[in-house]
Formats: sequence, C-alpha cells, structure tokens
Amino acid sequence: MEKISRKILIFSLSILFIVVLVRFAGAESIEITNISVFDSADRARIPETYSSSEKIGFSVTCDNKSKDTKRIYFYFYVYGPKGKVVFEHTGNTAPGNVGTGKSSIKNIPISEFYKTPGKYIYEAKVIAAIDDIAQTTSPFDTKKMPFYIYSPSITLSYPANGARGLIDKPLTFRWVSSGATKYRVYVDDDKGFYNCLFQTGRDGYTDPVTTYFQYPTSPRDPRQKLAGGVVYWWKVEGLDSQGNVVAKTPVPFSFTLKETAPSVTTKDLAVTDIILDKESTAGELKFNVLVKNQGGTAISNIRVSLYVNGVPVIPYQLLNFISTGKTETLTFLGGAVKQKMVIVSAAIDFPDDNIKNNMLTEVFTLPPEYRHYEPWEVWKIIKRFIRDLEILKELEGYTLKEVTLIPQGDIGEELEKLEQGKAKVVSVEIEVVK
Repeated sequence: MEKISRKILIFSLSILFIVVLVRFAGAESIEITNISVFDSADRARIPETYSSSEKIGFSVTCDNKSKDTKRIYFYFYVYGPKGKVVFEHTGNTAPGNVGTGKSSIKNIPISEFYKTPGKYIYEAKVIAAIDDIAQTTSPFDTKKMPFYIYSPSITLSYPANGARGLIDKPLTFRWVSSGATKYRVYVDDDKGFYNCLFQTGRDGYTDPVTTYFQYPTSPRDPRQKLAGGVVYWWKVEGLDSQGNVVAKTPVPFSFTLKETAPSVTTKDLAVTDIILDKESTAGELKFNVLVKNQGGTAISNIRVSLYVNGVPVIPYQLLNFISTGKTETLTFLGGAVKQKMVIVSAAIDFPDDNIKNNMLTEVFTLPPEYRHYEPWEVWKIIKRFIRDLEILKELEGYTLKEVTLIPQGDIGEELEKLEQGKAKVVSVEIEVVK
C-alpha cells in the first residue's frame, strides 16, 4: 500500500464500526417470560403511572429448562430517573424444578425509594444455581420495564369550576390523576362538605377505578337527586386498596344544572384525536387537538383544555365557531418535560348531549434526544475499545474525519449504549483515503 504522509492522514482518516447488543449469558437454560409492576390491589396499570404516596409491587415469572438447577434465586431492582439503583430486594428463592417459577414482592411504600418525578426502571434477575449458593458463573437472565412516578395530584377536568346551566344526562365527572388504586367522588351543596350529600364508597355506590364517574340519574336516596339552579361542589380523592388517601383535589369545583328542560336539538362535540407534532421534543412539546361537531346545530365560543401529565396547559384554546359535521384543529404548546412518556388529555368544557366523548386521553413516547458528538469525541471513545497496542501506536497523533455506523443508526445513541455497557464494538476498520 502506498505510504501517505501524516498530514494527509489527519484529514482523511475514517472509522467503520459495528455495534450489536450483548445477549445475557445463561439465557439458554433459564429465561424470564414475564415481569410486571402492580398497585396495592395487585392490579397492573395502563399506563404505568403511580403517585409517590402509594405502595407498589413487583413480580417475575421464569422458565427453567435445566434439570441440573437446584434452586432459583430472584432479585428485584429499581433504577431512578438518573439511572442509579434506588431499591433492591434479594432473598427470594424457589426450588429448581423444570418448568415455570415465579416470585413477587408487595406493598412496598414508593416513598422509600422515590427521588424525583419521572421514569423509573424495574429490573428482575433470576439465577439458576446448581448448588445452594448462587455463583457469578451460574446461568441467569434479566428483564426490564419502565414505570412512572409523580407527586400526588388530582386535577379536576369536567365540569369546569364555575360551570353553570349544565344539561348533561347523565352528569359525568372527569379528572386527571398522578395515580391511585381507586377514587372517591364527593358532591355536596356545601363547599366544606359537612354532612356530605353524596359520595362513592357508601350507600351502595362503588369507588371508581377509572378517572371518571357518572352521577346516578335516579339515586337511591331522593335527597341526592340534583336540582336545577342549585350551586353544587365536587372533589375527588385517590385511594389505595386499604382506603388510605394517596392524592386529592387541591380545591373543589362548583357547578349548577339548568333549571329548564334542554332543547330537543342535539348538541354533540367530540375530541376525536390528539396528535403529537413531528417536530416535538422533550424540550418543546406541540399537540394538535381535533374537535368534531357531531350534533345537529352549530356551536360557538367553546373552551378546550389540554393536560400534560395531569398539569393543565396554559392558556386554554377557544373554539370560536364550528358548524355541523365539521372538524377543527386546535394547537397547544405543551412546554418541556423530563419524562420520555407523557400522558395527554384533551377536554371540551361544554354541556352537550354526549358527555362521554368530550374528553380523550392518549399516551405518547417521545423520541430520544441524543447530543451531537464531535469527531474527536467519537475517536476518543472508539480508541478505548482497540486492544492491539501496535495499532494504537500507529494511530497515535491522527484525528478523525468521518464515522460510518453499520447497521445504519444514530451514532449518538450507539455511543451512549457503549458508555452504559449495553453494547460492544465487534469490528473496527480503519480506511485511509487519498
């Protein structure tokens, strides 16, 4: 090969490297088939959001394929938003029988490991020991799943505070929550809720597990029937399986019902879709909310609100006019978030004849943002994985011009995996170009 001067090489050196994920050793003899995160009622949530004041549980199920296994050891870890272990539990074991094995831990106070709001990672590890002690060389498998923890909060959505003349039949209360096993809804004609008129959890009314509740049109107690023109107040508490309050409404909202009979003309506004703008990032969210008039009359001056992870986006949008059968798009700037997953709810503050479609909730996973690496930074990282001292000596003093990744992908993403030990370099090819 023709010898080329160092000066030319400094501007012409290129690197080709291939990155692959590392498969965990021992997966051929024992394999994790399922892991889950669940609340104090042993119920998994979708989406996986929890209040920091709750209790939580973790489970793991595995398949042992080796008859030489004497015992299976289970390990439970939780990583905080900064990637550090904030919780671990060891000591759970099971006989090493061939087939399915499982273990779980329950009712762990989240407050014991909660650091900041955001994404947490549950990691389960199983080890198939051939004797009474789990060795570092024993076959093992691991599996991870994300879940999200937020500070306790319940944001009331509908009816909006101060709503007057509602004609909803039935009246449906809606709210956005950081997480709870079930909810308790209170309605009273007194803002202090002294001797409360109506509440779920008593008189045969079950506490809902969803973030909405339909007030009975014909309540068991005639005194609980809501009258037109009377100012009522409502609030919500989030409860765990034991009835302990884990989140609650900061202040109650008021509303009234219409005194006269509603018009026979159908009024039906619906939130049909929430779209995450393609240019959105965790630093600047942008959402388009689609609202359709499915009723028989044109409607004007309607307020539409958006909530991102339970927090209202300010300002709300005003739908000035929408005719029958038309769809209008409202754009909201959601600001910045630290979480990769966001829960977005859009709500129409309008008393129409079909309240069920006045609110829509969607879960979005934001694309990762990888910082830009300068060529010299990439070169510095790659050289750490070249073990041949002769090659390193020959490359001494050269810098990097270009990096090509095979298979194609984001170089910043793969470098982060290398730094975190989640990937390895399996090939590095140096090419000198004239």
